[in-house]
Amino acid sequence: MIRKWLAIGIILLFVGIAVAPTINFNTVKASTDDDLLEVTTQACGIKGYGDTTVKLTREQYQNLEEYLVEFRARLNQTSTRGEAVPIFKDAVVELDKYGLLPKGMSVERAQMLIIGRYQNIRMMKFVGKINSKNQQHMEGSITNSNCLIFGGTTNTVIISNLLPRIKIFQYILSPLIPIKLSGTIIFGYKIWWVQIDRTDYCEANGFLHSIGLITPITTASWTGDSGRGRIDTLYTRGFEKDCDLFVGATGFIGIHFNINGVSYYLGYADKVSISDW
Repeated sequence: MIRKWLAIGIILLFVGIAVAPTINFNTVKASTDDDLLEVTTQACGIKGYGDTTVKLTREQYQNLEEYLVEFRARLNQTSTRGEAVPIFKDAVVELDKYGLLPKGMSVERAQMLIIGRYQNIRMMKFVGKINSKNQQHMEGSITNSNCLIFGGTTNTVIISNLLPRIKIFQYILSPLIPIKLSGTIIFGYKIWWVQIDRTDYCEANGFLHSIGLITPITTASWTGDSGRGRIDTLYTRGFEKDCDLFVGATGFIGIHFNINGVSYYLGYADKVSISDW
């Protein structure tokens, strides 16, 4: 059995090496082209929907940014699931006005996905019991589970459908750590430049708001300029650089896009945990 897991670990290690050079820390970009700005939206944590890319006028682009600020302000004033769900549904309608829903996804489908309508209630309660003792509300640190989330952060990597939900080795001989690679959000990362022996730390800068969906309802928010995911660390290896990716949310199902280097994401997450570096 040990040899079997060791073999799997070695295979996954090589998969990590192959994947690492392809990770782009600004995977969804907004760019200028003839006075139009291009924005791409992606579905995360669910298959069957393509990316959608639209070109917005500067006025539309500014209106979208203003709406996201308003959306965040409304969420900050909520304390119950009943208050939060309509706000999330309204956000889907607003994104649809700009043509920013993933290809093939209707407004109704998107609304049900991001509010966790398709989640197994029994499993949500089970996960909630496991994580309830670890809920944190300290300044500079949050932990929540079975929750709706909305955030906008830099240095954020959203991994969707990269590999099946399997257990991987942190190192070949390390204990098995369960990480859901489908629907995983990375907040901050560390890059080891092998050839020049240099280390760069890239912290997440921005905000994240979360509100629980099952009793006991937990609302938690984080704002900072040196954020780091606290759930686990995903290691990748490459020829020129090695990366430590700090997992801050798992089981994410939702929508995400990038504006001016800021990754925006809204939807459901099994667990979220972030703290200042």
